[in-house]
Amino acid sequence: MLAPSVALHRELPPGWVEVAAEVPRPPIGSSSTFTQWQAWRSPATNETLLVGCVATPIPGWVDDMRPTVEARTVNVMNASVERVVGAPIETRDWAGDFGLRLVGAPEGSPGIGIGRTFVGWDEHNVLTCFVSCASSKHDNRADVQRICDSNVRASRLDDGMAPPPPGVALRAVTWAVHHPATSVRWAGVVVFALGAVAVASRRKPRSRI
Repeated sequence: MLAPSVALHRELPPGWVEVAAEVPRPPIGSSSTFTQWQAWRSPATNETLLVGCVATPIPGWVDDMRPTVEARTVNVMNASVERVVGAPIETRDWAGDFGLRLVGAPEGSPGIGIGRTFVGWDEHNVLTCFVSCASSKHDNRADVQRICDSNVRASRLDDGMAPPPPGVALRAVTWAVHHPATSVRWAGVVVFALGAVAVASRRKPRSRI
């Protein structure tokens, strides 16, 4: 089965060249792997369209994992865009997408690009994907529109599947998180029961005559 991947669903204008080999990938965890890494650049405007997907093994899925996974996806996108523009990046929610701007830029200042993130799954992994359009030529106009902005907005995650069900351990941990008081009581019962079993089954010393 194909792993989920970002599809642009909109062709780039003529003249854009593929530059994926020129954009270094950001560091990721040892258990994670890039399953998609593509980049195109316009020599005329210094704009770069960057697409990436990272697969990470998971023991199943519960919705409590989503905020952490989505935050990680944004971090991977920011770290990747930094390698395009050569400066630290931060994001702001903007009309359903993420606005990309330089770290420390004043509120209301023009950004250097936009991005969109996706979360998908295959049989054993969660896929954290992103697509971004950014310019290494910082434009001070507030109304600037980059050519590849439309490609970001037309992008979709293809070949995804339903998240894998949680295993017994993950299900138990999730239940414990949502029922802390009951978990403590049951933990006490289990500890008491194990202690009683240990006392009852311990070897008694032999009596000496």
